[in-house]
Amino acid sequence: MHWQGVALGYVSCLAVVSLTRREFARARLPLSIAAAVAWGAFAIGGRARLPPALDVAIPALILLGGYWLSGLLFVRPEARIERWLQSVDDAALRRVLVWYRHAPRFVTEYFELSYLLVYLAVPAGATTLALAGHADQVGRFWTVVLLAEFACYGMLPWIQTRPPRVLEASSAPPQTHAVWHLNHRLVDRASIQANTIPSGHAAGALATALAVGSSMPMTGAVFVMLALSIAAATVLGRYHYLVDTVLGVLVAIVAWTLI
Repeated sequence: MHWQGVALGYVSCLAVVSLTRREFARARLPLSIAAAVAWGAFAIGGRARLPPALDVAIPALILLGGYWLSGLLFVRPEARIERWLQSVDDAALRRVLVWYRHAPRFVTEYFELSYLLVYLAVPAGATTLALAGHADQVGRFWTVVLLAEFACYGMLPWIQTRPPRVLEASSAPPQTHAVWHLNHRLVDRASIQANTIPSGHAAGALATALAVGSSMPMTGAVFVMLALSIAAATVLGRYHYLVDTVLGVLVAIVAWTLI
């Protein structure tokens, strides 16, 4: 399995899924175009060897595009599932979340910065492999990461919810700071405004760490520490529910094991 095949299969599945429900009608044309472009690019380029810079950049852009494409299939939130997810958080995390909202500023800044770093962590993983003399492993890296991330995004048509930060009026800490505001501006303006179950943040961060660690164990350990911080931040910052993040971690482990 190669990352090109993962990407091609993902966009093709989204195009097919758009045909299954009347509510997805608005997504059919853009997803059909995306699938046609993907097939055309695959037919022309196939698995051609890319220059090192493009070997990092192109899959990263495909990952971002795949995320936005999944948002085309978001129709309406399912309140019953949202209530269940919230009830799990209330039972498991109520005291932790109360503590976090009143934690010292450096604690919230650390986790908010960790959440922000996920956007850099994934391409940084591929870049680290390339610069450290493991360029032959970059393709496998992207296969693991795209498989994990697209498995999460591909569930959006079937499980449609909003992130907890949208539903919880008290999710913001009493004293917000620059990183918190930056994160919220990013998710307000650049996200699909829907919650992915499993969490793409948790899955992508841990898949990155595991893929790097397969070739560079010591460096992989650093990425694992970052991935765990990102996973915690998704829940503490109310960007995801606990169930989302736990499932995202499991998806990453499965994807890495398969590849």
